[in-house]
Amino acid sequence: MERSRLEQKLKAYEHWKADIIRTVKLYFSWLSKHRLATAESEKRIRECLASLYSDRLTIAFVAEFSRGKTELINAIFFSDFGRRLLPSTAGRTTMCPTELFYDQKADQAYVRLLPIETRLQDTGIRELKKKPALWVTYPLDLESVDQVEDCLQEVIKTRKVTLAEAVRLGMYDPQQHPNQSRPPDFVEIPKWRHAMISFPHPLLKQGLTILDTPGLNALGSEPELTLKMLPSAQAVLFVLGADAGVTRSDLEMWQNHIKGFHRSRQRGLMVVLNKIDTLWDELQDQESIDDAINRQRNHTAQILGVSRNAIFPVSAHKGLLAKIKQDSQLMEQSRLLELEHYLSNDIMDSRQEIIKDTVTAEISQMVENTRGIVVTKLNGIQSQLDELRQLSGKSQDMIEHMMIKTRNEQAEYMRNVNSFQASRKILKDQATTLREALDLKKLERSINATHNAMADNWTTLGLQSSMRSLFDDMRGNMQIVVDQSEQARKLIRSIYRRFQNEHGFSVVQPKMFSIMRYRVELEMLYQEAEIFRKSPVTAMTEKHFVVKRFFVAMVSRARDIFFQARQEVDTWLSTALEPLTFQIREHKEMMERRLFDLQKISRSRDTLESRVNELENQHNAVAKQLTILRNIHNTLNANYPLDGTERPKPKLVSERKTGS
Repeated sequence: MERSRLEQKLKAYEHWKADIIRTVKLYFSWLSKHRLATAESEKRIRECLASLYSDRLTIAFVAEFSRGKTELINAIFFSDFGRRLLPSTAGRTTMCPTELFYDQKADQAYVRLLPIETRLQDTGIRELKKKPALWVTYPLDLESVDQVEDCLQEVIKTRKVTLAEAVRLGMYDPQQHPNQSRPPDFVEIPKWRHAMISFPHPLLKQGLTILDTPGLNALGSEPELTLKMLPSAQAVLFVLGADAGVTRSDLEMWQNHIKGFHRSRQRGLMVVLNKIDTLWDELQDQESIDDAINRQRNHTAQILGVSRNAIFPVSAHKGLLAKIKQDSQLMEQSRLLELEHYLSNDIMDSRQEIIKDTVTAEISQMVENTRGIVVTKLNGIQSQLDELRQLSGKSQDMIEHMMIKTRNEQAEYMRNVNSFQASRKILKDQATTLREALDLKKLERSINATHNAMADNWTTLGLQSSMRSLFDDMRGNMQIVVDQSEQARKLIRSIYRRFQNEHGFSVVQPKMFSIMRYRVELEMLYQEAEIFRKSPVTAMTEKHFVVKRFFVAMVSRARDIFFQARQEVDTWLSTALEPLTFQIREHKEMMERRLFDLQKISRSRDTLESRVNELENQHNAVAKQLTILRNIHNTLNANYPLDGTERPKPKLVSERKTGS
């Protein structure tokens, strides 16, 4: 890639992220200092910081066999090496999902490979990554380009095994080869199931991860592995061949797998029409060649149902060659720079938006809640000051009257506090029902029961029925969550409104949990499972691998949806009333202190002036606290362009401004 552009973007992004981390730490320090930190708020802040520290930009390259996908990766990211870093010569293809990143923790360059035999295990890749003994690791000698290239060749290696072994590993199914007169004695299969390459490329060291995926029709492909990894990518490049256009297998991959990514993202999906050099013709002028490329581009956009602007015609091979030879004319012909420009602008901005929508939004909501507590405290101090200043020169009867009034207000307030406790008990009961619908142990029992039922059932109809039944149960539980969460939202809002209307609390309404995102994800997965369940390919595939693919590709994703929903529900329920609880405690202490002041002044007027001075000092101190919180909030939400222009400074609030 035009490295200066992407590096500039990455550098600006890292600076912005460092500012966010410093601000979050400042907020946590402030909470601790003023005794407003709770176990739950500390947990939320630590989780947000962990997300910022582990944040990576993942770009997935997806294509069917022989579309020039790996060549495109070489051309965009690794042309500086003067050769192909990743093997992508004719006839050699990506055999397994390959992650390119830099292992900051190990601070080492290596190729780590998972043997194909692990296909026999039901354990997912995420869990297998935690078992280093199962992987084969080759250290990379960065002083020797030849050694690095040789090690990387391992990724595409194959080996021959007996037919029985191939069938056992799910690499050969006789039903999918009806035209063969007799089964082969030996079958060529991939040597590895998954590859992880840690390489100290500047972009990888700055947090970029590249996912190179095998085509769904590649030898020994496990599409469920590829498809499980796509949701974690900020960008997906779907690569087609300009020489073939959109083939049947391309369209099937797009409709069944890639389109879902497109629906869930406003941006981040690009279609690359590679190999446009096959349309170059020395017997035609440039205008005719451009017309041919544009026709192919328009036709592709029409078939896929996307904007023409989302399709990038390129020649990865010529682009790589142009970079190595520093041929600017060939570079322009390859059109690679157009894709690189869009990639660097669109994806980095998208990555920033993701952090804004998650981490900064989460912390900003917490800061707003804290500000509400401080504003209520400030207003309470101001109210006490106004009241005490009015007492100067008042009669003893007036003071007695104010004491009676304060006691009545205190009694009314305590009745509302008791009502709050009763409402909290109702919310607790609703929370129990919500958590039961998202009970992961119960879900796991249902999954295991379905797995056992499918293992014992030898008919296609029986397998399909078990698949349908499991997803119907999950949809039913999700509907319970929808109903109960709506009731909980209404209850929480009514509790907040009562204290806002009757006691003037300045508390901010908490961010409400919405199950809609998870419900939509489950519905999309349900439709995908229905396609899988009714597919003729599923009916033709050996039962063991149908079951395995269903649980790895479908059920594991459903499990993730319920897991994430449960985590969000737990956080919401444990924090929804937290800001109000702080204010209730603060208001109770303020009323007790107010009554104490009146009683003390009733006995001796000498205490009035000293108490007024004390409250004025408190007012100034709390006003400064409010200023700090405002500035924290403004820093979190300041606009920070990643285009290399100077970052606008966040709007800081003067300490003299102490209103709400």
